[in-house]
Amino acid sequence: MNKEIYKIKTLNENNRMSTQELLQLINKKLEEGYINFDIEACGQHNIGGSSWARNREEELTFRIKNPGQRAGAMALSGTSIYIEGSAPADVGWLNSGAKIVVDGDCGDTAAHCAAGGKIYVSGRVGTRSGALMKHDPKFELPELWVLKNTGSFSFEFMGGGIAVICGYDCDGLNSILGNRSCVGMVGGVIYFRGKIQGVADCVDIQNLNDEDIAFLSSGMSDFLREIKKDALYNELSVWEEWKKIVPIKNKASNKMTVAEFRKNHWIENGIFGDFIKDDMVVYNLPSTGNGRVRIPVWNSENCVNCKICLNNCPNNAISENDKIYSCIDDKCIGCGICTAVCPNSCWNLISNRKEIS
Repeated sequence: MNKEIYKIKTLNENNRMSTQELLQLINKKLEEGYINFDIEACGQHNIGGSSWARNREEELTFRIKNPGQRAGAMALSGTSIYIEGSAPADVGWLNSGAKIVVDGDCGDTAAHCAAGGKIYVSGRVGTRSGALMKHDPKFELPELWVLKNTGSFSFEFMGGGIAVICGYDCDGLNSILGNRSCVGMVGGVIYFRGKIQGVADCVDIQNLNDEDIAFLSSGMSDFLREIKKDALYNELSVWEEWKKIVPIKNKASNKMTVAEFRKNHWIENGIFGDFIKDDMVVYNLPSTGNGRVRIPVWNSENCVNCKICLNNCPNNAISENDKIYSCIDDKCIGCGICTAVCPNSCWNLISNRKEIS
């Protein structure tokens, strides 16, 4: 392990290092034992990505200036990324555990699909930031902390995690979450301070409870320390000014089947009604019977009655009677495992497209 800072300058006498060359160089130096990098980039993508921390015990640190898109994309725990100044789109895309600190603004889709780690932004984030954030219960919650505000369509289809939007220096904005925030949100929580409007009707706006305040009190100290704004703590910790957004659970009381939707609310006679007659049957996935994409057919010529197919069928869809094998249609899903395991190629898959059309 080499704790010396390895410095990389990617623009020399108007000759720009490509993204591929930069990432290959970082990988090479990692193999040599370097764990601290100072990178003066020139728009290269994916710096601080997923491979850096894999199978490593030591903390990796990247200090980056002028990154391109996807800084910290898919970054793992054990990685810290510090970005000097603003960064373009996709900062922390699919973040999987890294700490990412941005000393400036982020472009669109910051923390998009984030599943772990913490992203701290000392300015603003753009459109669709926080969209599709999620949480695997096996790991810690992903967090996105923003000092100022977000662009429109923020937190679309959010499924988990925590976002904190401080609304600092945003007095002139009608909405610190932009317009049409939280569309399709089904999980997670968004803490905010300031005016909002145009939020989707699938969420509920609530006052903070003691648990919320305890979380924000602790987390705010860490956030402001990382972005070097400790002096703002008193101003941002007036918890009466804060609220939270959570999804409304089970809002739809009268659920309809897919067949009902297609018949009564979709295109008349179905989207392909000009070509085929839609029977409105909705097949399970995977399907049995006529819904199968493929059907296995048995050939007796090479069978040695080894029963390997019988013992490996996941749905117990193969029957055997006096050394004669066949598939049970209402159990078979057409997966093809019988054809894969048979040592003598006794099973063959045929198309069932005519049946399901």
